[in-house]
Amino acid sequence: MDRRAFMHLGLASGIAGAVSPRYLRAEEECASLAGGVYYTQDEPGRWGKKAGSHVPMLEKVVGADGAVVLKVTTDHPQQGYRHYIVKHQLLDASYRFLGEKMFDPEKETPVSEFTLPTNYTGMVYALSMCNRHDVWLHGIRV
Repeated sequence: MDRRAFMHLGLASGIAGAVSPRYLRAEEECASLAGGVYYTQDEPGRWGKKAGSHVPMLEKVVGADGAVVLKVTTDHPQQGYRHYIVKHQLLDASYRFLGEKMFDPEKETPVSEFTLPTNYTGMVYALSMCNRHDVWLHGIRV
């Protein structure tokens, strides 16, 4: 191997070594934000007594055609624009956006349905955003 090829190989290895661990730690890094940037049942942060009415619940329903639909429900009263669930968002296992449903607090309860991409497997995360008590996350494996 000549010196130039050896240097390219060393450079490529160094870049791969620096980048790969970042992708491997993505879920761990995102989980470390719980209780601060977003909240969960186990990490309610400053909203300790609010988890029960803010954590989105997920229910998996398989249709006759095999499509997987996730029903997301937040057990939160809609009190007009004073206090309400603004929206639900759905994220894939890599925390990429899959869909969202916004709510009219004077007409809708915080329930939404999302059809997953064909043959999707793995974790799916729902976010529930309250206008007073921030963003709450819950996941389910499908």
